[in-house]
Amino acid sequence: MGHAVGGWHHLKGEPVDDEVTAAQLTPAARDTLAAELAEVVVGRAAPEELVLFKENAADYFHDPGAALRSGRRDEPVGFGLDLLTVTPYALAVAVPVVQYLATTLVEAVAEESATHVVARIRRLFRRQEPEAAPRSEKLSEEQLRRVREVAYQAAQGVKLDDDQANLLADAVVGGLVR
Repeated sequence: MGHAVGGWHHLKGEPVDDEVTAAQLTPAARDTLAAELAEVVVGRAAPEELVLFKENAADYFHDPGAALRSGRRDEPVGFGLDLLTVTPYALAVAVPVVQYLATTLVEAVAEESATHVVARIRRLFRRQEPEAAPRSEKLSEEQLRRVREVAYQAAQGVKLDDDQANLLADAVVGGLVR
């Protein structure tokens, strides 16, 4: 499957190569997940932009710098994010958040896998292992705090002011805990 850059059609509705190696997503999977998270954020922060979300996302992935430069506008969009189009900024913030989540989840899966392998080996020895409680897909408070920090730093990295960066970071976390 091709890289997500160059068109939204690779980002949603089609299978994506989602293999994770060394806690890194393929570019297509990273962009797909970032677009999905950004769509949730935009829905919370500037729902009127959802109509053009796919087109704006495709523009962003084609040339992030140009999309961010053209993201400035004169009318307010709600949630205090005045004078800008939220979509390119939500995407710019979502990419590092998705990378952080991939790293965090790969580490958790590796720990779970090690426990599972030990249990299977013990079963080969005919030893019984107590049943492990299934893990929740929810993030811990510490992980959510870290996601917010990553989102906030990414928002500042694309030159959003402190209030805008805080609002966007809060919207990212809100999109993960709903």
